[in-house]
Amino acid sequence: MDKTVPQLLREAAQALERSANAAPSDSERPSSSLRMTPPDRSGGTRAEVLRLFAPYSNSRGRMPKRPNTAGPSAKKSKSVSYTHRFFCLSKRKECEVPSPSVKNKLERSGIGEKRITFPDKYCTPQDFSDHLFQHFPILKECGGFQLLRSRGSTRSKILETIPCPDDGYCPEYLLSESVMIGQAVIYIRPLQKDIDVQNLESDQPVSTGPLTECLYCNKKYSLSEIQDHVDVCEKFKILGPFSQTLVMPFPPKKLHESGKVISDNTGSTRQEEMSATMSEDYAEREERASTSLTTFFSATTSPSAEPATEEWKIEPDLETAARLFRRHILKNAEDKPDLVVTLDLHSCEKDREREMLTFYKRPNIDWTSPFTVKLKGDAALGDGVTRHFFTLVMDKLHNGFELDIDNCGKTLLFNGEDDHKVPSTSRPLLDGDLFRVVGRMIGHSFINGGPLYSGLSAAFFPLLSGSKDDTPILELKDCPDTDVIEVVSLLESQNELNPNEMDSINNLAISWDLPAVSNINRRWLAETILYHGVIGRREKQIAQLRRGLKDTGVLRMIKEQTSLAGVLFPRSSALVLEPEVFSTLILAVNKQFINGF
Repeated sequence: MDKTVPQLLREAAQALERSANAAPSDSERPSSSLRMTPPDRSGGTRAEVLRLFAPYSNSRGRMPKRPNTAGPSAKKSKSVSYTHRFFCLSKRKECEVPSPSVKNKLERSGIGEKRITFPDKYCTPQDFSDHLFQHFPILKECGGFQLLRSRGSTRSKILETIPCPDDGYCPEYLLSESVMIGQAVIYIRPLQKDIDVQNLESDQPVSTGPLTECLYCNKKYSLSEIQDHVDVCEKFKILGPFSQTLVMPFPPKKLHESGKVISDNTGSTRQEEMSATMSEDYAEREERASTSLTTFFSATTSPSAEPATEEWKIEPDLETAARLFRRHILKNAEDKPDLVVTLDLHSCEKDREREMLTFYKRPNIDWTSPFTVKLKGDAALGDGVTRHFFTLVMDKLHNGFELDIDNCGKTLLFNGEDDHKVPSTSRPLLDGDLFRVVGRMIGHSFINGGPLYSGLSAAFFPLLSGSKDDTPILELKDCPDTDVIEVVSLLESQNELNPNEMDSINNLAISWDLPAVSNINRRWLAETILYHGVIGRREKQIAQLRRGLKDTGVLRMIKEQTSLAGVLFPRSSALVLEPEVFSTLILAVNKQFINGF
């Protein structure tokens, strides 16, 4: 049988090895004391042959690793520094990841996200705090800080507190397996005092850039001002001498009045932009000139043209801003098909309520469309009928529906006293998506100039607008539940609690997954119970209200300007009683009088 090449080579290597071993034994050797024994080359020969022909003897055809003859390499020195990303928040009760706009605002203020390197990851908690204070000096004035991390997945916006050891935070603790931070951003929250971002922004140096010469007037302006200046200067250059006669005849104090006359004649709303404060400064004179030119163009070229910006966003007066927003929505919906509702006057009150609820539960409706109300059994039409319809709708929201939806006789969608009303916690109302219907009713009435819902607690304004900057300010009057009021009153009092009072407090706290009361957490527990009793139990109702307002387009108004929520939900003291309200009250009194007999 023929032998393979690796076998032949292996036999040749063995023959060479045998000949090398047999060579010393054939001749007579001298004494070891006189001559040195030649070195044994058999081991080296075998190793050299195996090295040369190793690819052929390896069945897989892989080269063995060459032994490291240079000796063990020196171990790399381990880094003792610690680098991580930290994000400094501005609110001491912040518990959510900031939105991109808030992040930009915080970073412009000198806080926000920073990549911080600690020279020694085994430093003490005091050194760790001092190093953080070097990057966020404002934290020194906040009475301490807390570290937070995102809860759950990386996309979660909920923040949870990182437990603090007895001796304080340190890098070694943050790197431990018990914390499991990894590469996630660590959020820093002030402990006792909110950070005033407005003051920080004013303290930051404003970068204006180098001066640049204007192509039209050959004057120099900074990079931050040149674009606004060119918009004005270019129009003056195009109009030539006529631009001076257009702007100069109007004194600064009468410019707004004259611009308003021009805008009223054209149906435009540019007069709101010209209501800004005028001064003798040259930059503001250019702004007035630009506003006048824009008004002139809208008056001479396109009377029905839309303004370049939505004026309600920059209007300082809230009532005027809300009116401009409503006008803007109605103007954009002029060409849409009419939205018609029919109300049967001969039906009973419960049937009319069903018609209202059925109408506002309709899906895929553009609530900004022109609205028409038809009364079945009455030929009346016009704004008076529309206003009567919305008056009936608001009356149901204030005083409740006769329909027994939640098996309590009369269905009340809001509870509480005036100016402190809160949504009901009734489960049937929530499951029926009725608070979305309520949001549609309120937004639809606002768009069409109907009465507004008054008396809602001001603590819900930032929640409805989605503002992260405004923290809800709660009062005991905002809570309609008597058991919660009693517990919070006991916790806020300075008296020592007896066993019965502690039992009532602990029963409520444990039912809401809160710790039992103690002398340490007494004040915190009072705030937490009040917050949960007013807002925590109504988060789903708030979400439905927001969806209803979004369906009508009104949510955008209070999101752009959170202060406009006070216009959408006025105080009860500012409520103006309409004639329809008087007629409704008279009919209700007559009904009670008849039922009494």
